Amino acid sequence: MQDMQGEERTVVRMAGAVIAMEFVALVVGYLAFGWPVLVVGAPVIVGTALVLLVAHLSEGPRRRLAELRASRREQPRPAQGGLMSGFYELPVQRVTGGTPAWGPAERTGAPRR
Repeated sequence: MQDMQGEERTVVRMAGAVIAMEFVALVVGYLAFGWPVLVVGAPVIVGTALVLLVAHLSEGPRRRLAELRASRREQPRPAQGGLMSGFYELPVQRVTGGTPAWGPAERTGAPRR
């Protein structure tokens, strides 16, 4: 829980930094170009504030859903193998009843009788 509060503080601090930078850019634009900058700049700041507010409000339900899913999940099991597990293993040859189609003569290259 302590870690989540630290993350939340960081997100709030970054959101404040974004709004502050937009405000500074608006002031510099106003000083350089005059009032027409406010036509574009003010709605951008309001839009950013609304996006950050919606993101903050949706964080609570998302966190509760993640906790619910984590409580339903089984304990993590160790991985059974990696990506290449079994790649270098030879397949097991199954021997069925009866004699193989080739005999000792064919293996040694001796002529058949």
